[in-house]
Amino acid sequence: SGLLEVKSAVPIIMGANIGTSVTNTIVAVMQAGDRNEFRRAFAGATVHDFFNWLSVVVLLPLEVASGFLYRLTKLVIDSFNIETGADAPELLKVITEPLTKNIIELDTSVIRDIATGDPAARNKSLIKIWCKTQKVTNLVNITVPGFANCTPDALCWEEGGKVWTQENQTETINLKKCTHMFVFADLPDLAVGLILLALSLLALCTCLILIVKLLNSMLKGQVAVVIKKVLNTDFPFPFAWVTGYLVILVGAG
Repeated sequence: SGLLEVKSAVPIIMGANIGTSVTNTIVAVMQAGDRNEFRRAFAGATVHDFFNWLSVVVLLPLEVASGFLYRLTKLVIDSFNIETGADAPELLKVITEPLTKNIIELDTSVIRDIATGDPAARNKSLIKIWCKTQKVTNLVNITVPGFANCTPDALCWEEGGKVWTQENQTETINLKKCTHMFVFADLPDLAVGLILLALSLLALCTCLILIVKLLNSMLKGQVAVVIKKVLNTDFPFPFAWVTGYLVILVGAG
C-alpha cells in the first residue's frame, strides 16, 4: 500500500510472532482436565514461547545492525519474480473476502488519510457504509474578492456588486449501502471493534478446541505407536545427530 516500508514491517512481524504465543497457551489450558496431559501441553507451549522469544532476541539485533532479513526477502522476491500490488494473484482473499464483507467493511480511504497524517480523517468513521458511490463534477458559480482572483481560463463577471466566476466542484453521490452486519448499527468504532474482538476470540478458541479434539482422536492406537517409535528412535553412532533433525521434520509436518 506504500504506507509501511518493509524495514519497518520486520519488527512488527516479529511482534506478531510473539503474539501467537498466546495461542499455544490457550490450547494448553484446554487440557487442564487431565493433569498429565496439561503438564505435557504446557511444557510444549513453553518451549514454543521460548523459541519465539529467542528468535526475536537473535534476529532483531541482527536486522537492526545489518538489514539481513530485508536484503534476504528482497533477494527472494527478485528471484521468484513475485508480483505485488494490483497485479498480484489473489490467493486466500478469494475464499475469505465473501465472508469478511458480510461481517465488516472498512473505509480504506480513511485509513490512508489517518496514516498520512490528515487531521480531518481522525473524526471520520472507519466503518464503510456506502459501497457504491459516484462522483459528479458540476460547474458552479462562486464569488471571489476581485477580478485578480479569477483564473486566466475562467469566466469572470460582475453582478450585484460582486465578482463572480465559475469553478468545477466534485460531489460524491451515495448509491448503494454495504451489506455487512454493522451497516445499520448506530455504534461507535470502539464498540464495533470490541464486538469483533470478542467474536474473533470466540471463533479462535472454538477452532483450537476442535483441532485438539481432532488430533486426539487421530493420534491414537497404531498411529500413536508409530509416532512414538519414530520420535524416540536414536540412530547409531556416528549418525546420532540425525535424530534431532528427524524430529524437527516430523514437527514441521
